[in-house]
Amino acid sequence: MKQQQHQRQQAQELTVDHKGEEAANFEPAKLIKTKENVSKKEKRHWSTLRHNGISFPPPYVSDPRTNTLIIKGETIRMTPEQEEMAVAWAKKIGTPYVEDPVFQANFLSDFLKLFPEKFRDAKISDIVFPQLPEKKELTKEEKKALAAERKKKRLELKEKFGYAVVDGVRTEIANWVVEPPGLFMGRGQHPMRGRWKPRINEEDITLNLDENAPVPPGKWKVIHAPDCMWIACWTDKLSGKVKYVWLHDSSSIRQLRDKSKYDRARNLERSIEKVRSFISKSMNSQDKKIRMIATVCFLIDKLAMRVGDEKDEDEADTVGASTLRVEHLKFSNSTTKVDFDFYGKDFVRWQKTLEVEPKDSIAILNLKEFCSGKKPDELVFDGITSRHVNDFLGKASPGLTAKVFRTYHATNEVKDYLKNYESFPEGTPEYDKIFQAKMANLAAAIRCNHKRTPPKTFEQTLQKKRDRLSQLEEKEKNAKTEKQKASIAIRKAKIKKQIELAEKTKDYNLNTSLRNYIDPRVYKKWADKVGLDWKVLYSGTLQRKMAWVEGMSASSQTASPEESEGSQRIAVQVKARSE
Repeated sequence: MKQQQHQRQQAQELTVDHKGEEAANFEPAKLIKTKENVSKKEKRHWSTLRHNGISFPPPYVSDPRTNTLIIKGETIRMTPEQEEMAVAWAKKIGTPYVEDPVFQANFLSDFLKLFPEKFRDAKISDIVFPQLPEKKELTKEEKKALAAERKKKRLELKEKFGYAVVDGVRTEIANWVVEPPGLFMGRGQHPMRGRWKPRINEEDITLNLDENAPVPPGKWKVIHAPDCMWIACWTDKLSGKVKYVWLHDSSSIRQLRDKSKYDRARNLERSIEKVRSFISKSMNSQDKKIRMIATVCFLIDKLAMRVGDEKDEDEADTVGASTLRVEHLKFSNSTTKVDFDFYGKDFVRWQKTLEVEPKDSIAILNLKEFCSGKKPDELVFDGITSRHVNDFLGKASPGLTAKVFRTYHATNEVKDYLKNYESFPEGTPEYDKIFQAKMANLAAAIRCNHKRTPPKTFEQTLQKKRDRLSQLEEKEKNAKTEKQKASIAIRKAKIKKQIELAEKTKDYNLNTSLRNYIDPRVYKKWADKVGLDWKVLYSGTLQRKMAWVEGMSASSQTASPEESEGSQRIAVQVKARSE
């Protein structure tokens, strides 16, 4: 029964018409429901959905200059599949990746499978990879012509695959091109780094269409699932995870979903004390299972930790509160402190200390109890899943789930920071205001542990800014007029802020929280107050994602979800459809 419920969640409540018998073998879904069995309570996102499928990268074309390699002294002419992998590795030669033993071992485990048995134990040092041909130097005109040709081809493909017709409205699709095969790079110390991501083919894809829609030519599987927002999906051959193709963030369906997500966080803000009281009382329950669930919720709240076995529809699986192992916790003699150290989502290290007030010491005592007598690799909260957590939270506040806490905490970090900067002296330059907005964004990223590995060019880029600052300082010394000095001083101040921002945000990805966790209404309200165009805080892509905010009145930016829901729902639909 539990497995069926888990499969139901994975399947995204897939619906299939009896005519689509081939969908019964749809691997990602595992569980498919017939139309007659769909609950009336299940939300239908559309009545009609039509599109042309998705686009695939072109097949690999063998090159006689790179189709041979040497293994253990023997020259081998490679198949296109072998050559594609060999060339991908050759492109990484000279980078730190190929020196990484894990990266090497993972690559060889996939690459050598394509060769005869006698080569299966080869090491990287036994292989002479093909030398990449030198790239032809193109003239400026040739580069321009090539760019124009590529753009033309992409626009042609986008016209065919980049749009769906949803309830009669032409709507943009977000990721309409399948990712090409290649080396899996991973983030941080991902154990699968260096593995090969195989090519995805038509027969791997399942399309979501309405019952009467014409099916695009090809070997696709087809289902009819109006309660799902995705256009197509497939199982990633390397990770085993389901990948989805979505409507663009600017679509009315996605806009309404985003607004609903932030509204739920607002609801939590209003009921947070009641929820925390419920969690606290439950941590003292006589029922061990309830104590476990409540303690998981306590960690999710206090540390903005992910629940563990739950993921967003377009995310990979995560490690979090419910999937903690004994080895991830370190206790001292204190009853108010515990240290955490583990690799979370995308194998980014999650290292924090939880210190609680004496009134919450039951949380630490519970953790010690749940770890007692277990081996290091055993689960702290064995038997507890995201379903238990969300059912529990729903009792504390209707509709509340674990995911809402991260949105709530990220948004509140921004709110709390910006309260200190609600007014600026007259004449304050725009970049000073943007800097404070970025610092608020950084506070949210730190709270949610959105760490990153700095780009390879980080130091080089930063040094260019420092060099530019030195040049301005020299110019300032030689400036002949006060006007020149004033102009240089402004440019110096701006670049100093850029350097400070780069140094402070070096280890954090601000875009993740900005895109997914911070309620944009908070930034808009603050920006309006300090005389800043809120859009400068968002890229063009994110401005389209946050377009629903533009249609809101000033009063509705602070209204409760119930007060603004009806009017804003209409506003978002009208605005999105008019685009």
